Amino acid sequence: MCDLCENAIDRKTQPGSSRVKLWDMPRHYHCPIIGTCLSMGELKKIQRNSTLTLPPKPSDHQLHTGIVGQAEHNGAISHRVHKLLDKKYQRWVRSYGRLTTPETQRAFWRDALQAGDISGPFWALLSHQHSCRQLTDKALGDVHMLSHLQGASNRADLQRTASLAEQVEELENLLDEQRLQFEQKMARQETLLAAQKSALQSMQQRLTPATPPEQQLSQELAEERQNNNTLRRKQDWLVSQLALREQRLNELEYGNQGLLEQLREVQQERDAMERGLNQLLASQSPEATCRDDEEIDLEGKRLAYIGGRTTLYPHLKSYVETLNGELVIHDGGQEDNRADLCSSLSAADLVFCPVDCVSHDACLRVKKFCKQHQKTFVLLRSASLSAFSTGLRTLQETGDTPPSDSALLATLQ
Repeated sequence: MCDLCENAIDRKTQPGSSRVKLWDMPRHYHCPIIGTCLSMGELKKIQRNSTLTLPPKPSDHQLHTGIVGQAEHNGAISHRVHKLLDKKYQRWVRSYGRLTTPETQRAFWRDALQAGDISGPFWALLSHQHSCRQLTDKALGDVHMLSHLQGASNRADLQRTASLAEQVEELENLLDEQRLQFEQKMARQETLLAAQKSALQSMQQRLTPATPPEQQLSQELAEERQNNNTLRRKQDWLVSQLALREQRLNELEYGNQGLLEQLREVQQERDAMERGLNQLLASQSPEATCRDDEEIDLEGKRLAYIGGRTTLYPHLKSYVETLNGELVIHDGGQEDNRADLCSSLSAADLVFCPVDCVSHDACLRVKKFCKQHQKTFVLLRSASLSAFSTGLRTLQETGDTPPSDSALLATLQ
């Protein structure tokens, strides 16, 4: 058995089954699973067919939070959600169930990320008993970051779409105005021609009363032909103007498609740059970071670190010791006893919590405890050594008073 298999998450399963029920999974799995794998329409259908109590006309966030809260209980709602996920993603569940090695499991998730279709593979991976801990942590982290990137991308697309919609509306309004002006002009010309024709006929009758009927009809026919030719030329001109405007509208639509393609290319370049930056930060050694932070002296203070990744714990401890401090680590209740969390916080002078690698419940409990006991509480943007070092430097610059970060707090509500 390899090291990755030995680190597989200990989850409750039915005897003889390789799958894990939704209510037997860790609580911090429920929010990303329900938010990624189910649409709002499916959540509304589950709520209508259940006894879940929500405010009248609940918002999308209230509906999502209510069903996530019921997912940890072995009840009707969690059973209905689990059954819907298995039915919706049965193809991926079967495909993933046939994988027998950690290498093939990692390739399965990597292919899903590259294809951009992660909902089915994400459910299959997290609901399988033999998924290794490192792979599930990576999948949870990838989904968490994709939600941020997708939000920023959607805002840019909406702004561009709104701008194009305004241009199309302006062109349509201009076209309507020109059509109305043309119709009014044609009506005036017809009225004027009718009046001129009537006046000419009256004058001809007075001047040449003896004009034969055949000659009079011939003159009227010539006049009608001339008027018809004039109107036809005007009609041809208007048709050509309409064709030019339709061509312009088509050009704008093609331009919009080109801009969308450019947007996708820029997003791909941005993703590649972010992956390179993460690899560069991960390759930094604790000793190199310590050289940048030689001016920091913790003066024997005890720091508490809640959550994060277990692979970084030794590096964090070594780093804090080089700064004349002591670090107490608690994983937020995943493997460590939750009862020990309060004792770890009580003995700490400073408390750090990375928002990308800790459960919502644990982070909110730590925040509430620090507020009640007037302890300095620092939210870190990621569970990396560089983010921890940046948090320490910021505390020293601000005199142990953490700066407000509304964006990070909003992710915990």
